[in-house]
Amino acid sequence: MLVNSFDTKYAKTAAKYESLDNSFIKILGSNKKFSRIFTSVIENKSLKSLSEITLRSDITGQVINTILTHDSNSKHFLYYMGDVFQKDKMDNNIKQFRQHGVEIINLPKKNSYKEVLVILDRVLKKILKKNYTYVFTDPKMKKKSNYLLDGGSSKNNISKFVRLFKENINAPYELNLEKDFFSQEYHQDIFFYVYSNISKKILAQGGGYQYKKNKKKIEGFGFSCNVDYIAELT
Repeated sequence: MLVNSFDTKYAKTAAKYESLDNSFIKILGSNKKFSRIFTSVIENKSLKSLSEITLRSDITGQVINTILTHDSNSKHFLYYMGDVFQKDKMDNNIKQFRQHGVEIINLPKKNSYKEVLVILDRVLKKILKKNYTYVFTDPKMKKKSNYLLDGGSSKNNISKFVRLFKENINAPYELNLEKDFFSQEYHQDIFFYVYSNISKKILAQGGGYQYKKNKKKIEGFGFSCNVDYIAELT
């Protein structure tokens, strides 16, 4: 079996997902700066083996490539809803997940960081009220496999970002200063995730990144929500 789960939602479950989609659209759609983008999944229709499958495992990379290709100079305020497909760590089958996300491109870092967190917290509070915690880390890298995290280091940006967080968000937070903390490799700057106090599952994650392609450069900040895990809590 190549793909274990292309989910179909029925009855109450479908209504729950539709409600989460509508809440997200209502929050972002009311902000005139933001534009909704539509994403697509590429699939090889003549699949013979799992290695031939080309399904999107993340939407941020698709957004980055699109901006770099078409308009790398302008400011962009984007939000999306779409499905991603990731390999399950336990059985290696490909599982389908619903994702909501926001990307802010070419804005000063502090501004985009603040706006992303305010939007995310508004989404989480509307749906979950409370029972979630933010975790911040600062993935300064000497090597791709080695994240340099030192709570007392002057090179560490985490304190200024946490200060901004506390000024704008009323929610619990923690710091993760483990040297080998994992961050998705496109996050070169402050990285955060949000977990459920009830299930301990990761509900959302995000951070800052810088990318260059053919002499074009962008800086961005964004987040993505795992809608499946959020739906389990509603």
